[in-house]
Amino acid sequence: MNTDAAIRLFLDRVHKAGIPVSHAYMFGSWAKGTATEHSDIDVCIVSPQLGIDPIAEMVKLRQLAYPIDSRIEPIPLSDEGFNDPYSTLVSEIRRYGKPV
Repeated sequence: MNTDAAIRLFLDRVHKAGIPVSHAYMFGSWAKGTATEHSDIDVCIVSPQLGIDPIAEMVKLRQLAYPIDSRIEPIPLSDEGFNDPYSTLVSEIRRYGKPV
């Protein structure tokens, strides 16, 4: 399965799990075009339901992603967190991320 198809399937599972997605971005090496076949697939999920318990949310999203492609590394952010002007992660996603 190609990367784009894996991300689409993952986002479908996120929706079916009842997590509304405001925005989703692929970022990191896949977005920059420097990925190898072994690179992880960084995907930022922005949702009003996220940002309360980031570790638990990351685990939940990882459980949804793993059966599709074990390389998917979901990063949960709240809508507010995605608008944080001081976050280096958000800056990276905004600069290089590709909406999915």
